[in-house]
Amino acid sequence: MSFYTLIDGAATVTSIPFAVVGFGVTIWQSRKAQSAAEAARDAARSAADSISRASLLVLIPQMQRVEEELERAVRDKSTDLALSWLSTWRWQAGQARGFLSSSTADEVEVLTALQASVTAARSAKAKLIETQTVDIVVATKQALSAIGKVTGELGALAASYGIQMGGSASE
Repeated sequence: MSFYTLIDGAATVTSIPFAVVGFGVTIWQSRKAQSAAEAARDAARSAADSISRASLLVLIPQMQRVEEELERAVRDKSTDLALSWLSTWRWQAGQARGFLSSSTADEVEVLTALQASVTAARSAKAKLIETQTVDIVVATKQALSAIGKVTGELGALAASYGIQMGGSASE
């Protein structure tokens, strides 16, 4: 028997076990890659949620300031300032809605209150614009009430988010 015949025989005998081992390693690596991809997807979702929460936490004090400034404009009977702060509120409320996911009952409640406040702000603006002799207190009463409800609920939500971002709720 020649050397090449022995090599050919050995290759024939060992090729099937090596192929089986190769397929096994390929399947194992595929499952490992799938697990890594799922972990990366979950981490990306978690990061996006954290960014949304952090952005909302930054926005809340700005929304509270808008409420205060709107109240001051109404107290001073400044229609122009009231219109400006109502527009600012609508803009910020829209941003806040974008940061909320409606995954919890608290978030759904805040989303509903935000929508009501945007509608009330739009209505108040229309009342302030339509006539020169409008009573600013009456025209903005519903909007101020709706805005106050939102800022109150956002305060409670901010406390919850602060705890979650601290790590106790997410771990």
